[in-house]
Amino acid sequence: MKTFTLLTLLLLPSLCFGQAVLDSTKAHSPLQTDRPDQTEASSVVPRGTFQFENGFQKQVTNQKGLRSEEYLYPSTLIRWGVLDRMELRLITELRQSRLNQERSRLRAAGLNAIAVGTKIYVTEEKGLLPEISFIGHLTLPSGSSEFRPAFVAPEIRFSLSHTLTDKLSLGYNLGYEWDGDTPTGTGIYTLALGTDFSDRWGSYIELFGEKPENLNWSHSADGGITFSPWYNIQFDFSAAIGISENAPDYYLGAGMSFRIPR
Repeated sequence: MKTFTLLTLLLLPSLCFGQAVLDSTKAHSPLQTDRPDQTEASSVVPRGTFQFENGFQKQVTNQKGLRSEEYLYPSTLIRWGVLDRMELRLITELRQSRLNQERSRLRAAGLNAIAVGTKIYVTEEKGLLPEISFIGHLTLPSGSSEFRPAFVAPEIRFSLSHTLTDKLSLGYNLGYEWDGDTPTGTGIYTLALGTDFSDRWGSYIELFGEKPENLNWSHSADGGITFSPWYNIQFDFSAAIGISENAPDYYLGAGMSFRIPR
């Protein structure tokens, strides 16, 4: 018994030090973000860290003689690693909408509805089995009156990814969401191919779309680049075009993400 106690006292500091080194390694791993593409990453942020993903976006849609413009300035996603396989999420946005007709113009600006949620890491990649995470959000009846939903609006999606080569990866999402104003929902999909040019530069191309109930599919394509001057900082630039008649014409986006080291 004395021998066991002595061995425990000798090994305990080593085990604690080993766990501390492992946690430190994860906290200093390269930044993996959920932007600028529409595909949410299948990874979660390291436990005990905060990650801020900020972006600006302009989206333009021309349909049936109407021109609408949507601006996000900025959109912020805050991710907090509470467990090794779980993060909490908060999304907040400043939004401006413009609707231009032949003889009139409508404009609204303010705080978009706040969304809270979680991402749970389900399983790691094993052969043909992809890395999988589950993401759930609740958009709350909040924000400026122009953009406040009448009810809580849920969103669920599964994020999956495959490592194709050392520098090439494939990610895709499948999900369903509600707008908080109508009982009908919208199916969503994304498919992104990403590559790393170097330790600092990366790029992607992507297809994404949605299918509201009782309406046709809307499809778009986008692409972008990322630049990481340091392991916990990333800058991004992206652009998209609509490839179906009812999709937005285009959007342009740019952003900066960073993780606060422990």
